[in-house]
Amino acid sequence: MAPPSEALQRKLAVLADAAKYDASCASSGTTKRDSTTGRGIGSTEGSGICHSYAPDGRCISLLKILLTNFCTYDCLYCVNRVSSNVPRARFTVDEVVQLTLDFYRRNCIEGLFLSSGIIRNPDYTMEQVVEVARRLREEHDFRGYIHLKTIPDASPELLQAAGRYADRLSINIELPTTQGLETLAPEKDSAAIRRSMARLRLHIDDAKGEARDAAAAPVTSLPRGTPRRATAPRFAPAGQSTQMIVGADAADDGAILATSATLYGSYRLRRVYYSAFSPIPDATAALPLQAPPLVREHRLYQAD
Repeated sequence: MAPPSEALQRKLAVLADAAKYDASCASSGTTKRDSTTGRGIGSTEGSGICHSYAPDGRCISLLKILLTNFCTYDCLYCVNRVSSNVPRARFTVDEVVQLTLDFYRRNCIEGLFLSSGIIRNPDYTMEQVVEVARRLREEHDFRGYIHLKTIPDASPELLQAAGRYADRLSINIELPTTQGLETLAPEKDSAAIRRSMARLRLHIDDAKGEARDAAAAPVTSLPRGTPRRATAPRFAPAGQSTQMIVGADAADDGAILATSATLYGSYRLRRVYYSAFSPIPDATAALPLQAPPLVREHRLYQAD
């Protein structure tokens, strides 16, 4: 198995580093799949996986990358915003597929966490993200874990397609309050984000309902055929999650936890992740100069 080319390694260095700000990286709660029958590749089980650790102590077992850190949006808190002076890179769909398979075969990962900056438009970007997952599942019979970060402005058809291939989907709520989002990311629409969350919840609930109905239905078969129960459609079996940035705006812990409670209640999220704001290069005066103390992030998780 040849190592990645020098050009691919440079892309990987840029796009893995750009993904480190995304905290909503988990691999729990999905259906069990493996390749012990001799078909396909991968498993959703953690046994035998060589985990690595980030400098902050977090365990990393997924290949966590951006498809690209180019972005047409100019969110003030984001290091990848269009006005940011950072190195840029972009993977092709084939490169992400091959990296995922190669790292899995080396026993380095148990799956893929894929996000992306917005290029051209939300639908074009989401098509690329979904195509990575489709090729892994359909062309390589990859059975490992896939978490896709979805784009709320993308079409409902693309969000539905994402759920057919991914174990978990997530849509970032970004900031705890609508006012904070309007101030720091005016191009993003909090109402659109919540509509997409609601749409994903309906798809997940429908798939679970069909699975229960299929399990309760009597087994039927053709004469001389092997009795077989139809398989219910699968949609993001590990549910959906979100992430909000803590410390970039003036929201206090009470406002943050109130927003989290609403998200859990309205959309049945598996987890709201809290990501402490990290100061970024060439930051606007509207942002704090220092990151909030890590104890605040821990305190929110304990209260949550």
